[in-house]
Amino acid sequence: MTLAIADTTITCFEDLNQLSTAEILAAYNEATGKNTKQFAKRAKGMQQLWAVIADKVEAAQAQAQEPEAVEAAQEEPAEVAPEQAESVQEHAAAPSTAEEAPAAAKPAGLRARVDELLAALAGGPKTVAEITQALGLENEKKARSLIDTARRSGYTIACVGRGTFALPGEEQ
Repeated sequence: MTLAIADTTITCFEDLNQLSTAEILAAYNEATGKNTKQFAKRAKGMQQLWAVIADKVEAAQAQAQEPEAVEAAQEEPAEVAPEQAESVQEHAAAPSTAEEAPAAAKPAGLRARVDELLAALAGGPKTVAEITQALGLENEKKARSLIDTARRSGYTIACVGRGTFALPGEEQ
């Protein structure tokens, strides 16, 4: 059993990216019983919804890993009322963890490339152009976004000159 919102299976936080902002808002309101009109930002809405449903997703994944629970779910067909089609509901036959989902389902984001950035900067300070080339990024804007993503993830990346970045202690 897994959690689904608007026909999208939710197995991890990143799955919320597949939902529209309206779907996120509707799921949040239904899960909390609130009547929120809008979120300050889409990202904040995703975080608030995840805070509410994370335990349910983990419980659904744990239940899906138990063979007896899967067999029982297959024996009893679930009936879903038409008005529940856009609400938070549970479905069977989805990956039990994000690792089991096919990698080709969605492209890897910048967060997945943070380790590559850290490895590149471990060799000493690099300019944005050097980072772009070393990581095979499309353009320098992607390299700057990757640096920002790493910083938001908790890594310290120092600006040691105009367009030049390094890990702490690597400034030269």
